[in-house]
Amino acid sequence: MPFGTFLFCSDINSTCFENPESVLEILVSSINDQNQGFQPKDYSNIVVNLHRKAIFKDVTPRGQDSTHSTNSLCASICLQLWEAGLTPDMQQQHLNIDINALVTKLEELENKFIYQKRVKFYPSKKLNVMKIEMSKLGWYKRYCKNHNIGYYDSFKRGITTSDLDAIQCQQSLRNYWIDMVEEAEMKPQTEGAAFCTRWLFGGTNYKRMVEPLDIADYYRSGGKDYVAKGRSRHYIVLEEWLEEEKKDTSDSNSTNKKNVESILTFDSCFWAHVEEAILSCKVLEDVQSSVTEKEEETGKLLEFEKYVYGLLTKYEVSSEIFLEHSSYMTWWNQYKAIKNKETSYNSALADFMSNPDYYNVQYAKGTYNFLPGA
Repeated sequence: MPFGTFLFCSDINSTCFENPESVLEILVSSINDQNQGFQPKDYSNIVVNLHRKAIFKDVTPRGQDSTHSTNSLCASICLQLWEAGLTPDMQQQHLNIDINALVTKLEELENKFIYQKRVKFYPSKKLNVMKIEMSKLGWYKRYCKNHNIGYYDSFKRGITTSDLDAIQCQQSLRNYWIDMVEEAEMKPQTEGAAFCTRWLFGGTNYKRMVEPLDIADYYRSGGKDYVAKGRSRHYIVLEEWLEEEKKDTSDSNSTNKKNVESILTFDSCFWAHVEEAILSCKVLEDVQSSVTEKEEETGKLLEFEKYVYGLLTKYEVSSEIFLEHSSYMTWWNQYKAIKNKETSYNSALADFMSNPDYYNVQYAKGTYNFLPGA
């Protein structure tokens, strides 16, 4: 989508458009004719004309189509198109540009653009409704944990009635936040920020709670490389806004340690990385895999180890990943079996995972002390 203010120039005139959708519509329409519109033959003439118009008042007569002069917006659009070299004469010359249809479309887009600029972004009532949906997912998360399975893995299996009920919450929240992000990018904020703190906090919790469900859907359907190929843009935008907000704040893991049993894993893509690690283990276990393939996947698994351990040291991972039926534990058991064949293998994560008391008790209570720099 275009952004900023676009200056369109014909051989003798020029005009500006700010609305990105209008800009795109004009660009698409003008492609139909390579010799008309704003395809200048001599760039120097454009510069001369712009300089002249900046100094002298332009009194050049305009040709207008009276059918589009019923209001000031239509008249303005007609004049702008005329300045850009898009005139009703093109239709008479049998060129494939419907100026009347273009004016009608631009009027619709400009009205929408004007309205969006006037309306400030405060959808408080709808946000409160979405909090109820988040509460339902919170209950679902606790329900799954009581059955010794994390909500990610339970949702991925999709066996129970509760799993099916969670789908409705997932879809409602996802649709809401997609619209929220889109509107936030287009509408003004009172403090000039991309997202008010209240909505950024809500959006972050939403991302951490719901994106794992999207990931579960993705890998259940046989997908691969979710982060690069399957991730919705609105999650990326929310993440960028959060990072921008965090620049002026200092992080501490003291609060995380106290609430590690109830927190949502900070990295909402954690389960995507787990799924990729499981796929890497399958490559290593496959006797038909080449040496090059195994070396590549081994490197990925070593990076994943460091990634997981880094999150653990900051208490940014929910202790639910250590539940018996967790995909993480499935990966760890596979990976441990592979690494046990290497007599010299050792790592910080392996030391931590060597004793169930470390992760099931001490980490869950926030009392495990990770060695600094490990």
